[in-house]
Amino acid sequence: MKRNYHLIETFFGLHSDYRTIILDEIYYLVKHTNFTREDALKMPVYERRFFLNKYIEEINQQSEARKK
Repeated sequence: MKRNYHLIETFFGLHSDYRTIILDEIYYLVKHTNFTREDALKMPVYERRFFLNKYIEEINQQSEARKK
């Protein structure tokens, strides 16, 4: 019987790559917005992703405006 080790490794916790994703999100919020590290760490995931998506939309709009 072939086991799915990826599932077994993450069954009792988050995958190790998840930490890198969280740290990347916090880095971009701190570097490119006015959030402090502590604010970003305390934010719920949905809120942190909302602000990141808004930032990405803003960057894309600025890029489109420059092209025109």
